[in-house]
Amino acid sequence: MLTICLSLLLVAQPVPDSGFVSVRSTLPGIEVWLDGDCLGRTPVERHPFRTGSFLLSIISNDSLENVYARVRTGGVGEKLSALWTLTAVDAGTYELEVRRNSVTEVTVDYGAIVAAPGKAKTLAGCAVGGVFGLGAVIGLLIGLLF
Repeated sequence: MLTICLSLLLVAQPVPDSGFVSVRSTLPGIEVWLDGDCLGRTPVERHPFRTGSFLLSIISNDSLENVYARVRTGGVGEKLSALWTLTAVDAGTYELEVRRNSVTEVTVDYGAIVAAPGKAKTLAGCAVGGVFGLGAVIGLLIGLLF
């Protein structure tokens, strides 16, 4: 009986040199990962975690490896799709510092995650259009001068 009580006391105690992480999101139920460990789905309240600097992300390391594999080996369409996925991952990744005996709070902005691929596509399209547009203007000027 004494062993059971001592075990329960030990389980309830936080790990030395640990802090806590709380994660909320603008859309509940998002799975979150901290340094490769799944914390669960939002909201996550006071999850004990070791101290240090970490990346909190909406995608697991395994899934991220699959995205990188598509970038390395896929066709053009697969590579572009993987790049758009990476923009969403970037928007859903947060640097955080877990401090001893304190709670680190993060709010995941799901709207920014969903909007990130569209913003990246617009930026890429404008860049390509700008390069071609600039080339057309330079070509026109050269044509007029010579």
